[in-house]
Amino acid sequence: MHIGQIIKKLRGSMTQAELAKRSGLNYTTISKIEKGLLTGTIETHRKIASALRISLSLLYKSFDEPEYLEAQVNTNKKQTSDIFYYNERAISQILLSQATKHNMLPELLKLEKNTSTHIEQKPIGTEQFLFVLGGIVEVIINNKTSRLKKGESIYFDASLPHKLKNTAKSTAKCLRVSSPAAL
Repeated sequence: MHIGQIIKKLRGSMTQAELAKRSGLNYTTISKIEKGLLTGTIETHRKIASALRISLSLLYKSFDEPEYLEAQVNTNKKQTSDIFYYNERAISQILLSQATKHNMLPELLKLEKNTSTHIEQKPIGTEQFLFVLGGIVEVIINNKTSRLKKGESIYFDASLPHKLKNTAKSTAKCLRVSSPAAL
């Protein structure tokens, strides 16, 4: 059960608007949290718990028992993916719907010739795996460069400053998986 489902269950007959007013939060924040589109911060959770007149530990109590996902199959070929543009020549397509609800974030990266992503630095504890599907990609991690060709991969601590660069004369494609999911 994610935090939004827990909040919805605990608020009972109280409306989202009433919870927003009591907590001092925006109605859209409450709505997005309950839909699983946003997790919120600890401070947000404190405000919600206070508005519900419960402790923060009671709000988090349902996290004691993990939910297990046997499998998620995507058979909807018409489903649109979230696409992130580093720039017009470097694109990331998220391959999993509702990615923030999962423990990993799979992406298909497309880097046109002579382009790169911006420097990224994910939260501490985030790891990334990159597999080159086509082309040549330079992976620059903490100012150290590794050059990967089709079929090669790298696994690294994504909390270090890093970026991807394609200096070749053709488009490069990569599968990137981040864990935990970090946008």
